[in-house]
Amino acid sequence: MKIKSKICLTAIILTVYGYVNAQNNAEMEETKIRNLIEKCYLNGALNDMNTEAMYEGYHSDFAIFYAEGKELKKLPLNAWVKMVDDFKKNSENNELRKFEYEFIQIDVNETTAYVKLKLLRNKTLVFTDLLTLLKFENQWKIVTKIYHSHIENPWKL
Repeated sequence: MKIKSKICLTAIILTVYGYVNAQNNAEMEETKIRNLIEKCYLNGALNDMNTEAMYEGYHSDFAIFYAEGKELKKLPLNAWVKMVDDFKKNSENNELRKFEYEFIQIDVNETTAYVKLKLLRNKTLVFTDLLTLLKFENQWKIVTKIYHSHIENPWKL
């Protein structure tokens, strides 16, 4: 009877340890993803407009997908970086890329992740962004973005 109790106790301890370890790993991956998005998207394409950081965090085949009428449109990374650089050159536009943000959801699996963000300007909800990430050789990369604009003409103040 004592042996069965010890085996059961050992099994419970190992199960709890495995669960706690898995939770810690998931939280570590979530933190890595949050940091990547803050550096390469929120302060890369937006806020600081650090386009060099964009190249670090996005896969080279990244694209923003959006609907235009009945068509699916695609904005590749290089074209997006050029748009950000053009905004940066015109100081009148700089405030257009300043956003407060809120992480709504981060869902991480072993090699895939999904992130939902809210972007606000002057406490007004402007965009809801949905980002997908893939893990390449232990490094997360943003691979797609889709979004919803909550206001008309979000690139005008």
